[in-house]
Amino acid sequence: MAAKPKKPLSQRIADADALANRWLADGNHAAECGQPAKAQKCYERSQYWMDRYTLLTNSAEKPAPKAVEL
Repeated sequence: MAAKPKKPLSQRIADADALANRWLADGNHAAECGQPAKAQKCYERSQYWMDRYTLLTNSAEKPAPKAVEL
């Protein structure tokens, strides 16, 4: 059995959204500065966090983790 998460589901959703947006902004900045390799890496990290956000909000094809009861 998996251990309980340390953060509640709502906090993990907010963190995933914030990180996805931050990495996307960093990727856009790198692209504007003419750094395509760095931009691509940032876009990949942004996609990871968007996928995580989608999973946590139960918008994905597989079920989201169960909410933590406080």
